[in-house]
Amino acid sequence: MAHVTPEVALAITRQKARYGRYADTKQWDKFAQDIALPDARFSFYDTEGKLLVAGPQSLAFDSAKGCAAFFNKFFAQFQTQHNFNPGDFEQVGPDEVKAVFGMEDQIMSKYLGAWVEIRGGGFYHETWKLVDGEWYLQDLRLERTYQKETVLVKIGLAVAASLQASRVRLRPLTLSVPTLHT
Repeated sequence: MAHVTPEVALAITRQKARYGRYADTKQWDKFAQDIALPDARFSFYDTEGKLLVAGPQSLAFDSAKGCAAFFNKFFAQFQTQHNFNPGDFEQVGPDEVKAVFGMEDQIMSKYLGAWVEIRGGGFYHETWKLVDGEWYLQDLRLERTYQKETVLVKIGLAVAASLQASRVRLRPLTLSVPTLHT
């Protein structure tokens, strides 16, 4: 494992701090422009290693703008807080660093407060690329190790899953009706 210089570790840690601040303060334009490459990949996994899903949307994105647009809408009615541990860095090329950051997050309804709350943690596995003297996120994979929700969140998730399952079963059928010729 090749260690990074203190300057590289500091530059990436600063970008990671901005990632959390921009997400929590809803500055999604800065998130997409200043933190990640345009074609950065983002994926978010639950505690069992399954890709997270919110309604019909799986939480895997092939662009910084796509990720920012989704979370801009998703977090609009929530207050969030992301906290990161110091990173564990490995230099894999002159312009590429692998990093792992421990994290904890809290998501709470603006209007219902602690009645609707999710708290969890896990690890971000990331690849950072050096472009024109700045470090940018190229790939992010969040693997959650724990999550707890309030009862109202659990009920809401169960109802949403049930509705989604109903939509799948109740999709209109397209039937091919033979034409009768006389």
